[in-house]
This record gives sequence, C-alpha cells and structure tokens, in this order.
Amino acid sequence: MVIYDYDIPEYDIWHMMMDSSEQGKGYGKEALNRVLEYISTKPFGNSDRAALTCGKNNTVAMKLYERMGFSATGAEDEDEIEMALTLSQHK
Repeated sequence: MVIYDYDIPEYDIWHMMMDSSEQGKGYGKEALNRVLEYISTKPFGNSDRAALTCGKNNTVAMKLYERMGFSATGAEDEDEIEMALTLSQHK
C-alpha cells in the first residue's frame, strides 16, 4: 500500500511483506522496485522521499531495503524503525 503524506510531504510504503515460503526468490525486490517505479511518477504529489518502517529484528527485510537505497532515519516506534529513500538515489 502506498500513501502520500501531504504534511511532510513523502510517500509512505505500508505493509510491504512477503510470505515466508516465497522469501529468497527475488519477489520482494521485484515488488519493491515496482512500488518505487510507481512512486517515481509522483501520482499524488511532488516528493522525492519514500519511507517505510521495518521491524528491528527483521534483518532480512532491513538488508533488502538497504540494498535498495533505504537508510534508517533514526525515528523509531516500539519495535520498528523508519527507513527512507530519496528517489533520485534509487538504484
């Protein structure tokens, strides 16, 4: 799910998940690439920032996000950290 936060402004990726039986097959990377391609068209507003949250203990997802150009922002909420990407830096 992609939403646009007009207050920041940024695109937020919510509930990005892959069934454990399908992990490690490249589907997550492909899905995230497609989401970022969609966001890059700026369908809701003019922002180059995309953000998501990731469970602190979900090292597999965190590594994927980092490989895709996301980095931790320092913002945390309970057991999740926020990660963000500037679309122009997307690989």
